[in-house]
Amino acid sequence: VSWAEMDMGIEKPEGLGKLTNLRTLHRFVVCDDKGDTKGCDIRELKDLNKLQGELSIQGLGGTRKAIDCARHAQLLKEKHGLISLEFYFGITGGVSEQSGTSEQSNDEQSGALEALEPPLWLECLEICDYKGKMSVWHLNTEYTKLHSLNLERCHLWEKLISITSLKVLNVINCPALCEIASTPALESLKVEECCSLEQLPHHMPALNWLDVALCGSLEQLPHHMPALKSLMVWARDSLKALVKMPALESLEVSYCDGLEHLHDMPALKSLMVQRCDRLKTLADMPALESLE
Repeated sequence: VSWAEMDMGIEKPEGLGKLTNLRTLHRFVVCDDKGDTKGCDIRELKDLNKLQGELSIQGLGGTRKAIDCARHAQLLKEKHGLISLEFYFGITGGVSEQSGTSEQSNDEQSGALEALEPPLWLECLEICDYKGKMSVWHLNTEYTKLHSLNLERCHLWEKLISITSLKVLNVINCPALCEIASTPALESLKVEECCSLEQLPHHMPALNWLDVALCGSLEQLPHHMPALKSLMVWARDSLKALVKMPALESLEVSYCDGLEHLHDMPALKSLMVQRCDRLKTLADMPALESLE
């Protein structure tokens, strides 16, 4: 059974949890405690253990009682067919907030995330607008199939552990984040508006794409990125030089007032420099095709 085409934010179906053979449910909107927003009681998910593929759960920030009741119910852990999960803690999943709806406290959101512990074979995870602390299950090193992680506006999330299978990591507007552990399989990394982060992982041998923006405490880039092909850096006043990157093909640096030197980049094909007023010298770039 598939409910892929149903917009769960428009209708509020009763008894969804009784559809125990349901296999496809792309979007699940959680109603608030007062029933003011359209959606479902989150406990309806408990017995839908045949769900497969992708599931986006929205509106998690507007419910308290249902989450508290479901905290120990393993809402998602036994759903072995799910490979991609999205958790949106905005009151209405980031669409439009309802006036008069009370949001959860930080502790309540932490409890909500604990209740949503994913299955161990999850491949993709996204968490947005989360005000609680990092979850206990996040410290579980048995998520060996997780290859994509996206955290946006997770204000109290302090660190990311090493996930050996992770290939794509996006961390945006997480001001408390101060540590990203070494992730050797990582191929793509985006870090934006993480003001407490002082350094990136030192060992990223597979990384080929890096985007760093508005991270004021970040003092330098890692030295060991032999596979890096694309680098974008924006608003890094403390950056005075870029390390040697022999495979780099595309480089964009913007508003880096402290940048003074560029090392030899034998493979560089495209270079864009914007508002880097102290940049004095360009090193040897024999493969360069485009300069802005």
